[in-house]
Order: sequence, then structure tokens, then C-alpha cells
Amino acid sequence: MTLHAIPPQVPFLGALALGVLDRVPGGAEALARVTVLLPTRRAARGLREAFLRAAGGRALLLPRMRALAGLSTEEAEELALPDLLDLPPAVAPLARQSVLAAMAQRIPTRAGGPATPEQAWLLAGELARLFDEIALEEADVAMLEREPPERFAEVWLARLDGLVPEKHATHWQITTTVLRAVATDWNDWLTDRGLLDIGVRRVKALAAQAAAWQRYPPAEMTVAAGIGAGGTIPAAAELLRVLAAAPQGHVVLQGLPEPVDDALWEAIRAAPTHPLAGQARLLKALDATPADLTPWHDDVPATAPRDRAVLLGRALHPAEGLSSWTERDPSRWRDAARGVTRLHAAEAQQEAAAIALLLREAMETPEARAALITPDRDLARRVSAELARHGITADDSAGEPLAETPAAAFLRLIARMVAEDFAPVPLLAVLKHPLCTGGMERADWLAAARALERAALRGPRPAPGLSGLRASLTATRGAATGSVTALLDALEAALAGFDVLPQSPARPPADLLAAHMAAAETLAATPDLPGGLRLYAGEEGEPLARHLHDLSEALPHLPPMAPADWPDLFEASLAGPVAPSLRAVRNRGDAPHPRIAILGLLEARLQSFDRVILGALEESVWPQATEPGPWMSRPMRGEFGLPEPEARIGRVAADFLYAAAAAPEVVLSSAARRGGAPTVQARWLTRLDTFLAGQGGLALEASPAAGWAAALDAPATVTPVPRPMPAPPAELRPRRLTVSDAQQLIADPYAFYARRMLRLNALKDLDLDVGAIEYGTLVHDAMAGFLRALGTAWPGHDAARAAWDRAAAAALDKHADRPGILAFWGPRLSNIGGFVIEEEARLRAGGGLLACLVETKGVARLRMAEGEVEIEARADRLDHLSRGGWRVVDYKTGTVPREKDLLEGAAPQLPIEAWLLAEGAFAGAQGEAAELLYWSLTGGEQAGEVKHMKADEDYAALARERLMALAARWLLGEAPFASRPHPARSAAGGDYDHLARIEEWSAGTGDG
Repeated sequence: MTLHAIPPQVPFLGALALGVLDRVPGGAEALARVTVLLPTRRAARGLREAFLRAAGGRALLLPRMRALAGLSTEEAEELALPDLLDLPPAVAPLARQSVLAAMAQRIPTRAGGPATPEQAWLLAGELARLFDEIALEEADVAMLEREPPERFAEVWLARLDGLVPEKHATHWQITTTVLRAVATDWNDWLTDRGLLDIGVRRVKALAAQAAAWQRYPPAEMTVAAGIGAGGTIPAAAELLRVLAAAPQGHVVLQGLPEPVDDALWEAIRAAPTHPLAGQARLLKALDATPADLTPWHDDVPATAPRDRAVLLGRALHPAEGLSSWTERDPSRWRDAARGVTRLHAAEAQQEAAAIALLLREAMETPEARAALITPDRDLARRVSAELARHGITADDSAGEPLAETPAAAFLRLIARMVAEDFAPVPLLAVLKHPLCTGGMERADWLAAARALERAALRGPRPAPGLSGLRASLTATRGAATGSVTALLDALEAALAGFDVLPQSPARPPADLLAAHMAAAETLAATPDLPGGLRLYAGEEGEPLARHLHDLSEALPHLPPMAPADWPDLFEASLAGPVAPSLRAVRNRGDAPHPRIAILGLLEARLQSFDRVILGALEESVWPQATEPGPWMSRPMRGEFGLPEPEARIGRVAADFLYAAAAAPEVVLSSAARRGGAPTVQARWLTRLDTFLAGQGGLALEASPAAGWAAALDAPATVTPVPRPMPAPPAELRPRRLTVSDAQQLIADPYAFYARRMLRLNALKDLDLDVGAIEYGTLVHDAMAGFLRALGTAWPGHDAARAAWDRAAAAALDKHADRPGILAFWGPRLSNIGGFVIEEEARLRAGGGLLACLVETKGVARLRMAEGEVEIEARADRLDHLSRGGWRVVDYKTGTVPREKDLLEGAAPQLPIEAWLLAEGAFAGAQGEAAELLYWSLTGGEQAGEVKHMKADEDYAALARERLMALAARWLLGEAPFASRPHPARSAAGGDYDHLARIEEWSAGTGDG
């Protein structure tokens, strides 16, 4: 048996290439007849580069280099060897998911069945993974090669029956019964169509190739390299055994850090989380021991200290090997740790910034190559974004998930928009997406979308559907311009057949997909290009089109479904399963840097770099959490013959060990917090720290990169910018002041400047909560209509109630396009009516009311030495009392001012109206304000309340005095408009706080 090993401290692919060149007699033609099997396609590309380096510039005909599929449950590519043409085809991944999802939907919910098509789809994915794992982990390789697939199912179903139900909880007994039924139906479905399950075909392919090589050993040199460091499946192990026994066969493994005795080797094989456990089990399957591994090539220089691998190996020993921890040799381990540093980051973003700086620094060395290796896709995306800041596009092996590409996001947003009845946020997400043009020029489309947003989408949510949008435009009185109408017409035409997703009636998913795609292609069209050419353009175009085509062929296997569930099912179908070549879109835009890479664990195997950063070394990330899955518990997996879930930890531990052992420079990185939660560093780091601490207090050198990241955006000096206080000349300032202006000028002069002089008005929020604002206009309209109908006499309770109902209905009718307003304020207006009717009956008793002026406007001139200022107010209500004097009433649907606010000027409305009344500014009203009061009209549990202000205060004189002071200082003078000059007074709304940069200069922490 020909088994070889390459030491972990040397570049694996470089040594492999040198060894092949040394063993191939003859010239370039002989090398071209060599076949090299590797674990991944990226490893094959890396070996191609290694051959070119080893040749020293000579032209070569390279060997056939192929990725051997079926190495683990993580790898799902087809075996590319010649003896497989007679095997039946495998079922398409999406077809399998659809059929299994349909079967899962037949499971009663009380037995754990799915409640929605999306849940069925996800459950089908778990089923598919379980079936693949059962097939791949089948130990009887001869049976796999010899028996038909139906025989496999019989064996596996018999094992399900043997799981001794009485030993397990009731829900596991139910799960086992369901699993057997689904497995039986699935096997029958495959048999009827002459197909093989994906996992079954992979193992049969491996078994068929092994049998062919056993009958006819390869005539030319065939090398299987780097396979099995983290373990492999039985069928692949059998293939390696046959190849190793062939005269021209070679199996090259990654070497052990140091020789170990038999007892420790057995302990390693029994510990699934150990990095060498997979290799120990592979050698056991090959009837070999570590002593059978011979050197592959002796003349490859090490790129890392030899003892580094020994250091890592000893730190990760199982309990049986911890006696080596008592051997003290500080100088040896100090040298072994040379080139290894620890990066401690406070949180994930700082870790990403620090890693990007380390990768950027590596580029300062000519020809140096650097890589981030991590299973954490969030960290990989963050680092990629940080590298772009330094002008570097990284070669990200995982790329961008297909579901997150712009085109796929556009499809998902369309489904969400329709499902949410064209609510403002999902509607604008579609209308403003770069792919959305609706057959118009992009600039015209965007202009129309912005006009629609301002006219109909700001504020409380419009009525649902496109009809609701048109009603809102009609209610805005003329806002529906031709371009907005054209946009709605184009939207309606594009979504014909896909404009509503109700709960019923049910529709076939394939029909929903067809209508969805037709709508998307129509919306993506421009006057010059059809939508399909735009939707399926770019790097993601072909993968997305192929995936949607496969999905259209798979969805007919699903039963009709509620259209409302389509968006969730569609998003789940985009997330997976996807063929390996379509999983992600890589390197969008600029070409990747040739010396920088971001790799996942599988892609990083066998790769060599000058600087390697192992990122996100934290428990539950690297190593990841081990869950047995929803279909079998841990004991059930053991009884069934499946490997323990912890074997996955052993595989990624091997990735950690070999990546850290070979690179000249290694950075071990972790963050104290990730996703807002504290983390625990990976167990391997804890063991390494503990081992080194026991060697005379040694520790890994700390990387300075976290400090670099913190200093990257920190300025050398901080020069505060002065607080904004614009001071335009007096001739440019307004000469008119309303009550609301006065109140704003008192609390926040800068806001007055921005609104009145710069004419900046804040847009309302999207989907504004109608219960969180003072919707005073509606209440004021209802009160005005009621009082005008009532007059000064009392018509009786019933007549008054009828008048109120008519006035409330007329007020609500102005907002008929906003159902949220009707739902919120309709019941409240009814409650307010009861309170108002009682108050009006009391006021009018005995002819106590001579006149009632409603929503009347008053204007007076305030004459001063510096000039004149016009003061204006609109009084909610002025009542002429029979006992003499006038009563000034202001309605409040929110907070009612206190008497202190009136005296201090924070609530100037009633005092100003009292002064205007005394000046005769209101038509038909002049005299003294005998009463000032607020009506709090909320319509809640306490529908209303009357709040009287002090009668002995001369509010009119106080208002005149303060108005003169305001006018002299702010309108006729040149005082600067500072933001919030009085800390105790808060301005309503805070619409201009960001322009005034309050958070920048304020000493406070909230409102300033």
C-alpha cells in the first residue's frame, strides 16, 4: 500500500507538485497522463499554480486535476471520472426539495408537520440533508456498489424500525414513524422515475470507480492528495484504499505534527472533536497506521518553524496525552510560537477593520500572499467592505449569496410589496430599486416615484392596494400629475395577475412564480431594453436565470397554496438548495487582488499563504455549535450508525491546525462581543494559552492591529466647530409673526430661522403612527362643524348629538383615503362628542351664550420705535358670555399646557389671542378676555377635560410685552438665531436638530 505524508509545516501543494515531477519519468507528455484527485476545485487551481512555480518557468502539459466529490456531507459536486456513464441520473436538487416539501405538508401539525409552505420547504431541506448523510455514511460499501437503490432504502428503513422506540421520548417515536413514511414515499417516487437520490448517486459513483480500479488498476500515475485530514465517508475511504493498493496509485495525506504512541493514537481516534480523529479513522479504514506513512518529498523547505505544528498538536491532545504538558522546555516553545500573534478585538466591526489592515500591510512585502480564513460570513463581508476602503477587492471564495444579489433582491421586494398591499415602505423599496423602470426612462420613473411619495405615501398609511394609492392622490387635490398617473398605470399593467396575494383561493406555486416573473420583467423594462435582458444581466444574471428555470420545473410537484404564503416560500427557495456552481456570485465589479483572499474552511484546505488570519475563533462560530438536527436525537444517530455531530468539530479543528501550522505568519483573531452579545474564545485558543502559560508563563504575542483600527478614524486633534447661530441683517428678517411662530421662536430660534427664512419643511414619516401625533386638524374640523350647526341656542340633546355625528362624519370624510386615521379617530370622535355635548348644554343653559365665533382669524399691528410687526392668530373659539366678557378656548388633542407655561411664555397662544381680542383684531369680537381655558379632547377613557387658567392675571398685557421683546430682538434686531437657548424649554418636534448639530455641541445626552 502506497501511503505518503507531507509535513504540516511545509506548503502542501508546493510539495505535492515537486513530488509528482520527481516521480514522473520522461517529458511533458508523461506528466499530462498523470491524474491528481483533490478535495476541492480551489485546491486544483492552487496545484496548477504550484506546478508552474516548481517548473521554474518551463512550459508544462499539466496533469489532469479533478475535485473528488463525495468526500463529506459538506461537498456535493459530481465525481468527474470516466466509469460513471452507466449510472442513472441524480434527482435535481430543487425537484427533490419540492417533492419532499409536498410530502412534509401531508404530515399533521400535531405530529410536528409544517404549518406553512415555507416551513415545509425548510423541513424538506433537513430531510434531504439527512438522506444524503445516511447514504454517504453507509459503511457497507460493497452493498452500495452491488445492490440497487431500492435495497438501500430497505436496509435503512429496517434500521429505523430497530431504534427501540421505548427508549426514546414520545415525540421521537412520532418523528421516527413520520420519517419512515416519508422515506418510503420518497424511495417509491425515485424508483418510478428511474432516478437516484443525490447522496446515493455520489456513493455509487465512488463505489463504481473503486470497483473499476480494483478490476483494472490505473495504468498511469494517479494521486489522491489532501483527502481525509478531517475524515471522509466510507465510500471515499474505500476508493482511497483501492488506489493505494494499485501499482500506479498514491495516496498523499497531510502529515502528523509528531509521532504518537499506539495508546494515544487510539485515544485520538475515539475523540471525535480532535483534529486528527478523522485521519485516524481514515487510516483505520485503510488498515494502516501512522507508521505506514512515508515521506512524499524530502527537499521542500519549511515555511514555518517545525515545532509550531508540535506545539499546536500537544495543546490539542486529548486527556490521555496531557502528560506531555508537564515537560518544561520554554525555549523550544518560544521558538515554536514565533510568527503566531493574537488579535483581541472589542467587537466584530473592530475585528474586521483590524484584519483588513493586516491584509493591507502584507501587501507591502513584494510577492507576499495573505488570506483571511473564517466560517463566519458576516465577518468575511465586513472585511471585504473594509478592504474596499483601502482600494483592494478581495477574492472572496464564498462570494455574494444568490438571494442577496440586486436582481434577486428586486424579485423578493416585488413579492413583499404585493403581499403587504402596496404599503409605503415596500412600495418605495421596489419603485426606487435600480432595476425598476416600468417601461419608462429611469430619470422620469424616479421623478414620478418621488412625486408619488410626497403626495400619497408620507404620513399615515394609505388605503391598501393600487386603488388606495389613487384615492390618496385624489384626496391631495391636484397632486396626481401626469407622470404619477403614468407610473401607477405602468405598475398596474405590470402586475396584472400578480397585484394581490390573498389567503384564498389557493393557486399552484408554479403559476405564482410565472406571474411573479412576468411582473418583474415588465417592471424592469426600459424603452430600449426588454426587462429580461436587464434582470438577468451582470454576474448574477445567468445563475439567477438557471435557478429560476430549475425552480419552475420543480414547483409543479407542490400542491396549490395560499397566495399570501408565496413571498416566504419564494425567499426560502432562493436561499437553497442551489447547484454548487450557482450558490453565489463572486467578485462583482473590479477584478480581485491576486494576492489577497477571503476563504471559507472548505476552500482553504491545502492552500498556502505568507500571512494567514484565522478569524472569528469563538465557540459556536469556529467551532460551530453541534446540533443533531430535527429528525434524530444523538442516541438515535448512534443506534442508526450515523457519526456523532461532534465529528464536525473535528473536521474544523483539522482546518485550524493545518492552516496555523504551515503559514510563516499566523494571526489568531477573536472578538469580545459579536452581534451585541459576549463571546467565549474557541477552546483551541484556551488550550494553547494554558499550555504556553505552563511553560514558564509564555504567551502569544499580541497583534497591534486592533489599536491601528481604533486609531484609523481618530483625528490627531479635535477642533470643535462653532455652534450654528445665523444672524441675517434686520432687513431680511420677516415682519410677520403667527402664534406658532412665536412659540417656536421662544423655544428654538434656530428652528424658526430654518422654517421661516430658509423655508425648510420636514417631510412626514412613512407609515406614520396616527396614535402618536396630535391629529388636531380632524378634531378642530369636527368642532367647527358642530358649533356652526349649533348656533348659540340649545336645540336639545338628541338634535345636538345628530349635529355632532354629521360634523364628525364630514371631518373624517376628508381622510377617507387613510383607513388608519378613520380606525383610530372614529371611536375617539364619538367619545369626544359625548363630552362636548354635556359642556355645550351647560354653557347654553339660560341663554348664557351671546355669540360663538369659530376658527376666526385675527390680525393686529405691533408698533414699536424700530418698526412694525404684524401679529396673526387663528382662534379655535371665542364665546361672548351673557354675564359679560369673552371666553377664549383652545382645543388640545395632546399635552395641555400648564399655567406656568403661560406665565413664562412657553405657551403663548391664549395670551396672544387675549391681546388680539382687546385690540379688536377679530371680526365681530372686541373686549376683555374674561376666561382663558383649554379643552383637552383625546377621546380616550376620559374623553375630554376643561382646564381654566388664572383669571386674575392680565394675560393680554403680558402677551403684548413679550411680543414686543420678541419682535425687537429677533425680527427688528440682529440677534443670532441660536438653537434652544433655554435648556429648560424643549421645542416641539425637533425637525431641525440635525441641522443645528445639537448632539455635537450640547452638554446634555438627550434633548440638550
